[in-house]
Amino acid sequence: MISCKLEQVGDFVALVLDDDAIAALNLQVGDTVHLEPGDNGVLHLVAREPWTEDSHARGRAFLRRYRRAVERLG
Repeated sequence: MISCKLEQVGDFVALVLDDDAIAALNLQVGDTVHLEPGDNGVLHLVAREPWTEDSHARGRAFLRRYRRAVERLG
């Protein structure tokens, strides 16, 4: 298991990754990571943008996020 630390940086809270975490996720400084909520309160960290491989993934992610609002409109 790799542990990470949360630190206050100005008005933001930063997740600090050590070298092992960066290597395991195949990340570089400046990369963007995404946290996706899963079942039972589990968060999945996604190190690449999923819609780069699937052109409809971005739309599905939008609909998942705003499902209630979309259902009220329909």
